Amino acid sequence: MPALKAASWALLAFAGQLLLAPLLSVGEIRPDFILILLVYLSARYGRVTGILAGFTLGLLQDATGAVSVLGINALSKSVVGYVAGTLNGNLSIWTPRVVNLYIYGSFVGHALIYQSVMALGLDSTAGLLANHMVTEAFMSSLMMTGLRYLVPLVRSPL
Repeated sequence: MPALKAASWALLAFAGQLLLAPLLSVGEIRPDFILILLVYLSARYGRVTGILAGFTLGLLQDATGAVSVLGINALSKSVVGYVAGTLNGNLSIWTPRVVNLYIYGSFVGHALIYQSVMALGLDSTAGLLANHMVTEAFMSSLMMTGLRYLVPLVRSPL
């Protein structure tokens, strides 16, 4: 993927994160447009791209946000980049249900890592933590499902 194209997609995702995410938030949980872009890039271009993009985008998200733990997005998004990168080359082999479950599982994994680390310093209950994880994963999954019908992960042969 050309660097200029990737940078323009990243700028669009950051703009969506800053402008649209507060409007679509449920309580304290906001949709993560950067995570959706990361899953798309990882599934399309592989694990190495996913890890590098996950770390870079996550670190930029940490640097631009009000996160108290620097590096938490870089860690969780690097893991998601690796996991979603496994889809590269398997999208035409696996059924759409398996691909969707894999994508949704990566969102749950991201929410698990992120919310667990963020809850370490807070007085939060297990129920609140589970609620945040489910809400975050559901929001990202819903948006990714819609996006997959607009922008397919696999290029169709002409």
